[in-house]
Amino acid sequence: MSKTIITIRHTESEHHKNNCSGGVSYWNLTEAGKKQAFKIGEWLSENENLKGYKMFSSDLPRTFQTSQEVCKSVPLKFETTEKLREIDLGEGNGIPYTEYDKLISPKPEVYDPNHRSFPHAENDTELWNRMKNFYESLLQSDENNFVLVSHGGALLFLHLVIMGKTLDDIKNDYYFGKAGAVSKFIIDESGNCQINYLNKNVI
Repeated sequence: MSKTIITIRHTESEHHKNNCSGGVSYWNLTEAGKKQAFKIGEWLSENENLKGYKMFSSDLPRTFQTSQEVCKSVPLKFETTEKLREIDLGEGNGIPYTEYDKLISPKPEVYDPNHRSFPHAENDTELWNRMKNFYESLLQSDENNFVLVSHGGALLFLHLVIMGKTLDDIKNDYYFGKAGAVSKFIIDESGNCQINYLNKNVI
């Protein structure tokens, strides 16, 4: 049986407004972000039949709060998981960009998925494997329909995994959605992916 996966990138967070990094940090949504997330729920309620869907959310506050607001219009209970967290930036998590830019390790001239931007940071290979393992757990699940609420970087990698792309494709910026972007994928029994919409702005 086919699987349907709808993803939502969390809406406007405090770190979007205070010029700080995200990563594994504990920023809340702004008031505008809460209203945006509520509008996403309204849009989903009007445009998607989500009866019987299973919802998973990153456990970080900005995604948890996005899920709460979405569920005011879409009657789903959600389960939080660390597996949908944003990339762990190590010492770069949640710091002002004035510090971030001084501390970040320059990217190598040739793309290296094992490069770490900060000490103790997750590298691209590790994030890829985390997203791949989570996706495979969905394919093996008895459930068939999912809503996933996560973060920009994590969803970039997860979308590439779902679409059957490779790590090299992270160079293509058009795969990266804005805050609040919604995507929908249908995966048939052979693993082929149909993209109904990708990084759609509904707010």
